[in-house]
Amino acid sequence: MGIFSRKKHGQVARSADFDLGALRLPRNGTGVPDINVTSGTMTVETYYSCDDMARTLVPMTPFLLSVQGEPTILVKLEGTSPAEAVALARAVEAGECLAVPAYRSYPLYPVFIVSLMVYDVPGDPMRFEGYRDVATADVQDFVMALGRSDGSGQVRLYDDAAELLAVGRFGLRIPPFQAPGFPYRAKPAELGQLWEIFDLAAGWYHQVPPERRDFSAAVRQHISTEPVL
Repeated sequence: MGIFSRKKHGQVARSADFDLGALRLPRNGTGVPDINVTSGTMTVETYYSCDDMARTLVPMTPFLLSVQGEPTILVKLEGTSPAEAVALARAVEAGECLAVPAYRSYPLYPVFIVSLMVYDVPGDPMRFEGYRDVATADVQDFVMALGRSDGSGQVRLYDDAAELLAVGRFGLRIPPFQAPGFPYRAKPAELGQLWEIFDLAAGWYHQVPPERRDFSAAVRQHISTEPVL
């Protein structure tokens, strides 16, 4: 089942309404630690920068995280021509990017989907679609950070060698929509819809018996049955 749901009775969620604790989700994974250097005791905490992480990314798939409180999407290219990479980098630097969320429920797990749309060609954007687990800390932190940032965040685009190509901004967008003007600022209702999508995904997570939960199987089912957003 696929859902793009709307708030009922005209209710609109504010950032203060993004209550992660109310969802009762586990926080799997460790997220991305902030830099923490204590010079007085000569100790340095282990950390990863976005550029370090880029080397480990699955190509052409958006990775979601919060970096010092800012919602951030990382994408590493693969198989694009030099001209395509230049056009994508230009669009990212110009802030011509949208993050489009969705949710699908499958018998074994919910799949939270974020499609990063980069408008390198007007009217025909490049879509980088990612399938994320709502029970991971990085995804939860990304959604919470989006609520605090009014639906705006950072995009970091890397080439196939994980070298940084461009840094820009994205705006949250809920379909259906026509080609927007840029930079796009999310409407309050869209923030409410983002949270309801995440809330529905969390609700389905709790309906699946723990012994049956299988995120990878749900993703495989989604890929085999659903078109790209």
